[in-house]
Amino acid sequence: MRHIRFSVLISILLIAGLALARERMNIDETYHITGPRLTVEIDVDGGQVQVKRSESDTDCHVWLEYNPNKSNADVQFNERTNELKISVDHEKWSIVNKGDDENFVKVVVELPLAPQIDLDADVKAGEMKLQLGGIHLRNFELRNLAGEVNVDFDQPNKSELETLDVNCKVGELTLSRLGNANFSEADINSGIGEVSIDFLGEKIRRAMVHIDLDIGETRIVLPKELGVKMKVSKFLFLSNVSYPNWFDKKGKYYFSKNYKETKESLYLTISTGIGELGIEVE
Repeated sequence: MRHIRFSVLISILLIAGLALARERMNIDETYHITGPRLTVEIDVDGGQVQVKRSESDTDCHVWLEYNPNKSNADVQFNERTNELKISVDHEKWSIVNKGDDENFVKVVVELPLAPQIDLDADVKAGEMKLQLGGIHLRNFELRNLAGEVNVDFDQPNKSELETLDVNCKVGELTLSRLGNANFSEADINSGIGEVSIDFLGEKIRRAMVHIDLDIGETRIVLPKELGVKMKVSKFLFLSNVSYPNWFDKKGKYYFSKNYKETKESLYLTISTGIGELGIEVE
């Protein structure tokens, strides 16, 4: 009798497991890019989004895992215009917990090496990890309402980055090796959370960056061989700024000691809110 009960229990668990497995669906597509341009739009309510370079010159790969009972997922590619659109809508867009196997969404996009790429990524909540070095990235815009964002230009960008616009409302933002991004102008906005930005990598020829901070702790790392002109606007006495000895103050501006001696320069304007701002030199 006990054996029968045990067998029935095992059967119930197996059926439940199979039902749960059927709730998870995958989209796995590879698109061959024939033209010189590629536009990628990512619009995800919540989950984990990873973007990285492909090993192929012309193939763009998209892999997506989701629960169709909880989310609507759609991947569309227009072969005529080379436009790729990836969207995931949640019943409740706050679903981001990786431990919630029933509801969690994961998106992986591999970008090809050859075409000029415009990338627009909008994730309401969750984790974003983008490895954008080594491709021809022409325009990059990122928006995140809540979560953890990590952007790394681990290799030099092969094209001039005309647009670099990052806007994160709540959470942790890390921008690594922006010296490899090959940009001339950038806007970086952070609402509430911890921010880390470094401009290491290949030398910046001449660039202007505006950083807008509201509440939290921010760390900015500058390469010592780069000439830097910096202006910091503080919010009353509620922000604390730490400057290295590498800077000399003249009026409203801070100049690196090598500013007049080097052709490569960075003009940095920072608006601080409430919190700590630390400037470091490496």
